[in-house]
Amino acid sequence: MNNIKLSENIIIDKILQIICLEKGLSHNTIIAYKKDITLVFDWFKKKNFNFLNANEENFRELFSFFLRKNYKPSSLSRKLSSLKHFYEMLKEEGYINANPLSNIENFKQENTLPKSLSEEHITLLLTKAKNNFNDIPEEDIAKKMKSLRLFTILEILYSTGMRISELISLPLSDFVQVNDLLQIKGKGGAYRQVAFNNKAKKVIEIWLLYRSKIEIFSNNKYMFPNNDGKGYVSRQSTHRDLYQLSKSLNFNGINVSPHQIRHSFATHLLNRGADLRSLQKLLGHADISTTETYTKVQSKRLAGLLNDIHPLNKIEFKNKESFKT
Repeated sequence: MNNIKLSENIIIDKILQIICLEKGLSHNTIIAYKKDITLVFDWFKKKNFNFLNANEENFRELFSFFLRKNYKPSSLSRKLSSLKHFYEMLKEEGYINANPLSNIENFKQENTLPKSLSEEHITLLLTKAKNNFNDIPEEDIAKKMKSLRLFTILEILYSTGMRISELISLPLSDFVQVNDLLQIKGKGGAYRQVAFNNKAKKVIEIWLLYRSKIEIFSNNKYMFPNNDGKGYVSRQSTHRDLYQLSKSLNFNGINVSPHQIRHSFATHLLNRGADLRSLQKLLGHADISTTETYTKVQSKRLAGLLNDIHPLNKIEFKNKESFKT
């Protein structure tokens, strides 16, 4: 066992650096990872014991505490996964002899169906975003830029099924030439290819032309700079702009999010005959079981479709007694 006496913070930072390098985690994943680890170790400090000495019983007590605080199963599963990996790295680096979480099972999660918009809703969103851009006076460059940026992001999200975190952080250098395929670094550091249809490519070209005319973007390395040109547009501001757009269309209280656009992309493709394996690749799912969730959406839709349009449903038997099998 490693006998080097280092402060807790130094050990934590060292292990997190190893994990980040090993897994190629995204910026947002790293933040979530650190947040989970910090929350747990702060709890340990209140109990006055070192995290290196924590055992299985301590962790079961910790997760019982989280359950009493009404943490969602998805949140608890993420925390457990982060901790298991962290303690496995501690073991490999020689700080502990065994992983105290190895026997703790994942928390059961409700298999909820992804929420998606109708094709009509998507068309209304895209049309409204385009019209908003066209209605803004040419001299209002800042407002016009924000409007076109949202329209371009919305078009790409629905055309490709990309995650918003994947899209907004894309470097401008990837679009020196707008091709049919683009290799991106997705969730968990895995690379995959994203396909652009002709409509998406046209919108990208328009955005690039407009972007090139904005002086504060001249030294920005990202495809979608934020308003002051010093970084890329955030998920929060994109979500906010998209919500305001949907609110203006009065979608009966539907809070449209970028992730909902991704779900809509998947659901609409599946409804139009796309196979699961192709959809898995397009969405960048590591496990096809994640993609299979969308088949439940389709099954629900097909059941409703049969009730609505099947010709037998229109036949009424007025005299049930005369009906013979």
